[in-house]
Amino acid sequence: MRPNITLTPRQFTVALLAVASGGAVGTLLRDLLLKVHTAPLTDRGWVAYAPIAPVSWTRFIPWVLLSINFLGAYLATRALRGPLKGHDPNDPMRLLVITGFFGGFTSYSGLFVDFDVLWHHSIGGCLFVAVMAVLSGVAAAELGLKKWPR
Repeated sequence: MRPNITLTPRQFTVALLAVASGGAVGTLLRDLLLKVHTAPLTDRGWVAYAPIAPVSWTRFIPWVLLSINFLGAYLATRALRGPLKGHDPNDPMRLLVITGFFGGFTSYSGLFVDFDVLWHHSIGGCLFVAVMAVLSGVAAAELGLKKWPR
């Protein structure tokens, strides 16, 4: 299927609203998950499921955000392989779900902010986590492409 690359003003407005509304919901859900899963742990001396050790750089690994990105990459790939397969890239439903919702739900830019903190504690650890974050996204997409038996 050849993508529609020319949009009328009405189609552009619909596309813009689809991306904005999907992105708002995805970003809100990510933010709530980050707050719910990290706030109670920091009160007990834990940061994102990693115990706080006085010297260890591992306490700065953003486990919750890494999990959210893995889940988002997996679910977006499943959606593109399943119900959204063959949809035009400018289809409002695809823009709402993939570009909007999963674009807002996953946050690789937020991950880089966390990498900045990690970098100042362990350059090697930061590079390791960064490479593993990219590889886990590829693995999540690969899992999403697999055909599951029914």
